[in-house]
Amino acid sequence: MSELVVGIDAGTTRVKALAVDLAGAVRAEAALPTPWERSGAEAQMDPDELIATVHSVLRLLLEAENWPADGQVIGIGVTSMAEAGVLIGPEGNAVAPAIAFHDPRGRADVIKQSIDRETFHGHVGMRLNNKPSVAKILWLQEHIAGAASATTYLSIAEWIVFRLGGEPVSEISLVSRTGLFDVVDRVPWQATLDLVGDLLPGRVTIAGEACGTATDVPEPMRGAALTATGMDHQSAAFACGAATTGALFDSMGTAEALLRFAPGPLPREELIRLAERDVAVLWSVIPDHVCVLGALVTGLSLERIRRLLGVESFEARADLAARALDAEAGEVHLADVGHTGLSIVGVDDDATPAGLWRASVTHLVDLGQELLTFMEAASAPRQRTVLAGGWVHDAMVVQAKRSAIGEFEVSEVDEAGALGAAMFAAIAAGAMTRPNADAVPAWPGS
Repeated sequence: MSELVVGIDAGTTRVKALAVDLAGAVRAEAALPTPWERSGAEAQMDPDELIATVHSVLRLLLEAENWPADGQVIGIGVTSMAEAGVLIGPEGNAVAPAIAFHDPRGRADVIKQSIDRETFHGHVGMRLNNKPSVAKILWLQEHIAGAASATTYLSIAEWIVFRLGGEPVSEISLVSRTGLFDVVDRVPWQATLDLVGDLLPGRVTIAGEACGTATDVPEPMRGAALTATGMDHQSAAFACGAATTGALFDSMGTAEALLRFAPGPLPREELIRLAERDVAVLWSVIPDHVCVLGALVTGLSLERIRRLLGVESFEARADLAARALDAEAGEVHLADVGHTGLSIVGVDDDATPAGLWRASVTHLVDLGQELLTFMEAASAPRQRTVLAGGWVHDAMVVQAKRSAIGEFEVSEVDEAGALGAAMFAAIAAGAMTRPNADAVPAWPGS
């Protein structure tokens, strides 16, 4: 029998899965689009359709060319985006759609009527707006028939684990993003529960902690230990060896996420300071540590500029980056960078595509450095820095990052979120030892 673990990453764009052997080799992979229903800026999905997608992805894994004929799955880990989640009725069924974390719908105004801004920030470690799950739950309870009957709220990864046969649990890094949890005292926060009801499961877990065995899965996966492995960015950091004390993980995908890991909890005053700049504090996937999380639209902005320049192929992208290294930025600069777009200012007769690329990368990296400086103002010295994501292959980005933050390691791990989930699955199955807070994980057969 070939023992395998499976990592599932329910992301914003795709639901991905990897089957990995205990030497750390990826034996099969599969993915399907996340089943959002979109209308302008709004995005929601049917929680049952998400489970159907997960089942399809798992079947595709079994059909992969390299799936071992004698393969047996001993652990399944699930990571996901945060803030999005599922309201569940007393019979265990979903009673409302799941709203995307970036969806503007929410009732932050209702929260503000009962809880002042600093109190909210100092307890939940998130900015008081429509992003925390509690604001979305309030909107659903007001607008969706049946939502008021909910008895439980599960984040996306927790919902998948539950529907595959596991227990309903609150994984600590995901529940830290709901606005329903006091991230200093590590208990449900009654002030927001009073607004929506007592919706959190009684058991709080950490990534890698077993929470049942798989039953509603294909035959070679039945009986596998199940674990909710936390927020996708943290699962990716774990796979890249960057979820350690004092580390900075810089994930440069469509969104850029800056993650610092430190012993917790942090003082409420520090949570308030960070939340005013929309920097979150949540519990980590490593025991007794917190993750300080800042987010930027670096990759999204670079994609917009690249498309504007008509640069599509891998070769053309590499050529643009190489020419940008020697180009003059001139007077070109960016302004009003945000989720909805940006402005390019200062284009004159001397402007060139390479100069625009250099100016754009430099400006966006500088924004990231400003945020990082703010994040680290009250932190212990950084011990190591790891960069990951598609933009680490752009030579101009690498040079600008090195100038801004100094030396760093580049992780070449593919599908890091799903791989981290697979590692935690191995821990849940008892096949891998959980590393301490200063060590990187190691596959038992490597």
